[in-house]
Amino acid sequence: MRFFLRAVDAASFFALICAGAILIYAVSHILLETVLRSLFDTSTHVLDEFIGFAVLSITFLSLSWTLRDGSMIRVNILTDRLPVKVRLWLEAVVAVFATGLGIYFCMFLWRNFVKNWNRGAVSESVAEVPLWIPDVIVFVGASLLVLQLATMIVRPFIEINQEG
Repeated sequence: MRFFLRAVDAASFFALICAGAILIYAVSHILLETVLRSLFDTSTHVLDEFIGFAVLSITFLSLSWTLRDGSMIRVNILTDRLPVKVRLWLEAVVAVFATGLGIYFCMFLWRNFVKNWNRGAVSESVAEVPLWIPDVIVFVGASLLVLQLATMIVRPFIEINQEG
């Protein structure tokens, strides 16, 4: 079980690194576009689309590590007042529910990816980006989030057993 937890954490961290690289690309593209428009009166003509894909990718690829790191926004007004064991069980139940919803969401994303792949759908810009590319990035990010949610079901109990 610990191997599974470490593997999910490693994959989540790798996705976070990829999100960081995409962020560097996005900033670079914006700077390039600024220089091209200001000095050369021209454009790449795909800035809006590519930055949109970049923001989408950064968001989904960073979700799983954000959850693992405890950096997601949480409202703890009730759970902070509960005894530790009750809070852990409640969080496990919520994680089971969220994992189930996440699996359903991933199934939807997979169907969308397959549909765009089979149709050869492309974006409506001059770049004609195959739409399966952002679809697969979103699917990978959502799948990692679901795996991280699944680890939330068991991780607290494993950590309690290690302490005791």
